[in-house]
Amino acid sequence: MAIQMPYVIRKKIKLLSARPPLILIIQLDDDSLPKHYTLDSGIKTLLRGTATLLVDKMNYMKCVINKDYEFPVLSIGHHVGNRVVYNRRLFLPPDLVRDFALDADMGIELFLREIIMENDVKKIFSEMIVEGSMEFEPKMTNGKVLPSSELLITTKFTDGFYDDLALEINNAFRIRLFTATMVLVRKLFENLIVDLLRQKYGEQPPDKELYYSMKDKRFHRFSTLIHNLEAHVDDFKAYTPVLQWVKSKNDFFRFLRDIKERGDASAHSIELIHDPNEINTLKPFMNKYSDLIVRLIQKIVETPHCS
Repeated sequence: MAIQMPYVIRKKIKLLSARPPLILIIQLDDDSLPKHYTLDSGIKTLLRGTATLLVDKMNYMKCVINKDYEFPVLSIGHHVGNRVVYNRRLFLPPDLVRDFALDADMGIELFLREIIMENDVKKIFSEMIVEGSMEFEPKMTNGKVLPSSELLITTKFTDGFYDDLALEINNAFRIRLFTATMVLVRKLFENLIVDLLRQKYGEQPPDKELYYSMKDKRFHRFSTLIHNLEAHVDDFKAYTPVLQWVKSKNDFFRFLRDIKERGDASAHSIELIHDPNEINTLKPFMNKYSDLIVRLIQKIVETPHCS
């Protein structure tokens, strides 16, 4: 499953009922979604996605949510002249309201990825990000407005774990949590290298020792994984053009070590990353090499006995 490019909205929360249980909604007054998908079948319609962030009534960042939910949608139509106008309400789930102390006039951002109608699940805008209604701009504690949404990781993965991890990386980067971003990017490449070695060499010793310590019963440290991959790099020549691989392999391993060192420093240092350029300079290489690893894994899957 590839990363789903969502339909993004930032909406102010409305109060539908103050009686217990508290019912909070957001109005879906943007026509982008119903233009592509039928949203007029009543409460059987659900929108599945991620609640990413919450701002207070003055639009200052309150917290990062980054949790998945299913949002019921109710559409009520009424005639205006010769046409039908729909009032579409998205209901905020009670556990979301409770866990994050939501209230009317706060602002919430949603990344909506799927529409569910009578067990028919459809991906929403799977090839691009579509910005819907944006009623507010999140502010940081210093009063500055957060920059526009931007994806740091754009690689198309084939595993739900990486989809979720990429979403978390992109969310952290977008709201300027650069230290957390660097730690997560390190996690991304460490796991990709484990999967590459595991797919190539299998689950049986002694080859399994290239990525897994049978003695310690855990995966090797990132530095050991990089060393073992580099020592056996010629085993992968058959899966990618030799000249391309030989030309770029030194840069590739230099990049992996750089990611490891920066990720380690971010995790174990009291200093935080404040300058986005520390990550932006790595962005082209992140996607270049994550794309390369994903392609290599796929080639190995397609030709498992290649040598």
